[in-house]
Amino acid sequence: MVGNPNVGKTAILNALTGGKFQVGNFPGTTVEIKEGKAVINGVEVEFIDLPGIYSMKPYSADEEIAVKFLLEGKYDVILNVVDSSNIERNLYLTLQLCSTNKPIVLVLNMLDEAQKKGFLVNSKKLSQILGVPVVETIAVKNKGIEKLKEEIFRAKNCKIHVKTVEEAVKLAEKIVEEVVERKRPIEEFDLDEVFTDPLLGMLIFISAMWMLFKFTYQVADPFVGIIDLAVNVLVKELSSYNSVIFSLLGRGVIKGVGSVLVFVPNIAFLFMGLAFMELSGYMARAVFLMDKLMSKLKLTGRSAIPMIMGFGCNVPAIMATRSIEDRKVRMATLLSIPFISCSARLPIYVLLAGAFFSNPGEIVMLMYFVSVFFSLLTAYLLRSTVFKGEAEFIMEMPPYRLPCLRDVLVNTWLGVKHFLEKAGTIILAMSILLWFITSYPSKENSYALILGNVIKPLFSPMGWSSSVVVAIIAGLVAKEVVVETLSVTTPDLHSVLTPAQAIALMVFTLLYMPCVAAMGVIKSETGSWKWVAFSIVFSFLVAYATSLMFLELAKMVIA
Repeated sequence: MVGNPNVGKTAILNALTGGKFQVGNFPGTTVEIKEGKAVINGVEVEFIDLPGIYSMKPYSADEEIAVKFLLEGKYDVILNVVDSSNIERNLYLTLQLCSTNKPIVLVLNMLDEAQKKGFLVNSKKLSQILGVPVVETIAVKNKGIEKLKEEIFRAKNCKIHVKTVEEAVKLAEKIVEEVVERKRPIEEFDLDEVFTDPLLGMLIFISAMWMLFKFTYQVADPFVGIIDLAVNVLVKELSSYNSVIFSLLGRGVIKGVGSVLVFVPNIAFLFMGLAFMELSGYMARAVFLMDKLMSKLKLTGRSAIPMIMGFGCNVPAIMATRSIEDRKVRMATLLSIPFISCSARLPIYVLLAGAFFSNPGEIVMLMYFVSVFFSLLTAYLLRSTVFKGEAEFIMEMPPYRLPCLRDVLVNTWLGVKHFLEKAGTIILAMSILLWFITSYPSKENSYALILGNVIKPLFSPMGWSSSVVVAIIAGLVAKEVVVETLSVTTPDLHSVLTPAQAIALMVFTLLYMPCVAAMGVIKSETGSWKWVAFSIVFSFLVAYATSLMFLELAKMVIA
């Protein structure tokens, strides 16, 4: 399955397979590919949905892999999906696909959109010119799918071959003149005048992101609460038995599985919201609007959405970077998100700011400013060094449409499934490791406490006690665990921290290593432990230097 971006290939695949397709990666890459199977006329047909391309000359990593597969991969038929409302640009790729010498079926999708714009395509004449079957479809309404299933077995080699780009362009133009009849389009209010307006469009974007933020976290809250309560009750019950097995099951396995499951409602609602925005056509306008601002940081407009989502939770935000086509921009964005202050850090600020300062609100706001500064600075530095190069960003405005519920639900399920399969196993393993070091040789003298005493000298410039260092270690499970650990080990915070040390601790817990869940997602999204290690080391160094700086500044200001 080949076509330009936003031509509805996934909707076609969904209709052909009944939604039974999977998302995986090309071997040895992080480039996603969708694969599905369907039995048609008693024959099992395997569909491979390649990343969207504009031509056989690749510009990004995704396009490079798609083109390489077309030229060297093993397959029988090309389903070339075309946007009927933009047929001239789409046929440029079609004519290039003819050079593969593979049987082709041309799919004229989004026929209803073409008619709204006043385009009537003569599919029979187009079929005669190219010499391949041409099928008219409206994938989101399941129209033309049965006909397409029949024509797959009648695919033919194209009888037209072009040798140069100039030849292809002229022949696209000529074919369109012969097969496309232009009528007066249906008069519609141009929403782009509103959504892409610098002032009004930005207000709408902020409102849309606020609603998505609320939808993702507040609507998910009851479900998160139920899962969290069930996990805690189960952990407490199992831990009440004085047995290594029950302790492992409770504080290791169940706690580990729970730390995965507790994110599922947030991830499900996030992907549901993003799918709706993407399929409706609004996301492209939001990206266009933010691109001018983000380009100053060598990013693209698509970087803004996951960064904003990071204020709720870094885990789904990191997963949301999949929408960024340019790999270098995606990696820079992904690795900068752990600096965004997620909601799990807020209890730390509230506890410490409330205990040591008369103006806790201003202190909490300061933490958020520090968070944004280091996230954007990290992205810029990464794009200027490790991932340098021009941001390859091609923007096109898909038509507005009401998303099909089935497509929204399929996209949501694929996101949740990916998280459970890829990140879940890593998070579970890390949770069991943390259970072990906090339980042995004994809770009173655990390896975590020993480790805390061992690394305490590392934090001697900050003057933090062993209990504070242990809280920092425990915070790797989840940042809010820092509060839980401090409340257990330190009844009186004023006995172990000064106001300046409290400021430094807030900054450190804001910037230091990602939590276990975020580490797991970084591994699953990048496909390499190398970037997990980079994130750990880099964030620790930034946290250490910055917290030390804030400690000294706070001493001067408070004194």
